[in-house]
Amino acid sequence: MTSLCQRAGAVAASAAFALALGGAFTQPAWASSFIDVPAGHWAEISGVIDDAVEQGIIKGDNGYLRPDDQVTRAEVATMLMRIAGVSAGEFPDINETPFVDLADGQWYTAPVNWAYEAGVISGTRGYVRPEAAVSREELACMLGNFMTSVTGTSLSGDASCLNAYSDRGSINSWALQSMVWAVDSGILGGSAQLMPTASASRAEAAKMLVVFNGILDDFENAPADDDIIDGSVGDDTSAVGTAAVELALQYEGFPYAYGGDSPEEGFDCSGLIYYVYSRLGYTLPHGSNSQLDYFREHATRFVTDEDDLHYGDVVFFPGHVAFYVGDGICFGARKPGTPASECPMYAFGEFLGGGQL
Repeated sequence: MTSLCQRAGAVAASAAFALALGGAFTQPAWASSFIDVPAGHWAEISGVIDDAVEQGIIKGDNGYLRPDDQVTRAEVATMLMRIAGVSAGEFPDINETPFVDLADGQWYTAPVNWAYEAGVISGTRGYVRPEAAVSREELACMLGNFMTSVTGTSLSGDASCLNAYSDRGSINSWALQSMVWAVDSGILGGSAQLMPTASASRAEAAKMLVVFNGILDDFENAPADDDIIDGSVGDDTSAVGTAAVELALQYEGFPYAYGGDSPEEGFDCSGLIYYVYSRLGYTLPHGSNSQLDYFREHATRFVTDEDDLHYGDVVFFPGHVAFYVGDGICFGARKPGTPASECPMYAFGEFLGGGQL
C-alpha cells in the first residue's frame, strides 16, 4: 500500500515544480472548465472545485463534473484512494473482497478492493453497495476509518461541538464518534443543520475531502515521536510547539468569538489553542485556567521566566493564553472585536508560565 509519505512526496514534487517556475505558477480556474458548473455555484465561488481538482481528488467526465449529483460509495472510495496516493493500477479489477455485489471489471472494482484492504470501507451482510448514495454520516465514517486505519491515528473531538445543531439527535449511534470528530475538525458543519442521514452531493463530498486532505497534510508535517527529545529540537524550539504555532498562524485575522474553537465560528483565546493542538492529535480542555493546569502537569517543559521561553511555547496570563513567537511577542485570539493577531506579552499582565507538550 502506498504510504502517506509517498503521497506527501508527490505533493512536494508539484510544489517544487511551481517554485521552479519562479513563483509564476497560477492555479487554473478548474470550475469554469466544466460544462455543468454554472458561474455562481457555491462550490465554484468558494474555490472548492478548483481545490479538489488541483489536488487530484475529483475529476470530471467529458467536460462534466455533476457537482449536485449524489456521491456514491464507490466514488468516495476512489477519491480517498487518490488522496492516499494509490493508483487504480496497483489493485486488480477482480473482486478480492468478501462482498457479493462487487462485480469484476467495473471502474470502481480496484478502488473498492483498496478501500476494503485499507479498512476504509465495510459492508453489511456481505454487501458493499458500491453504487449507492452516501449519507453525510457515512462519509464521515469513511474519513474516520481512513484516519484510524491508514494513518493509525485515533479519532478525538469534543462532543459539545454538536450542541449547536438541533438535528444532532438524528445521528445514528454507529456514526456518533466519527461525526463528533468530523464536526470538531471542521470537515462538517458551518450551516444550521448537520443533516447526517441526508445524501451528500459530489460538491459537498469535494468540500469535505479538501478539508480532510488539509488535516492529513498537518498530520504528515507534525513531528514523529522519534524526532522529539525532551520536548525540544536543537537548542531553542520544540517540534510539537513549532508545528502548533505555524498552524495557529494560518488563522491570523480570524474573528474573536467567545467560546469559539473552530475556523467556522471563530476562536476565543483558549479555543485557538484547543483547536490547533487537536489537529496535532492532542485533547486539551477548553478554558485558559484549565489549560494552564494541564500544561503544568503534562508539559515536557514548563517555565516561569520569560527569558526561558521558546518559539511556539503556549504562554499563560490571568484569563488569557496565546502562542509565543519571540521577542516578547505572542500570537492568539485576543479579545472581542479584535481578530487573531500578534501583541506584546505585557499587554496581558502578569506572566504565569509557558511551555510545550
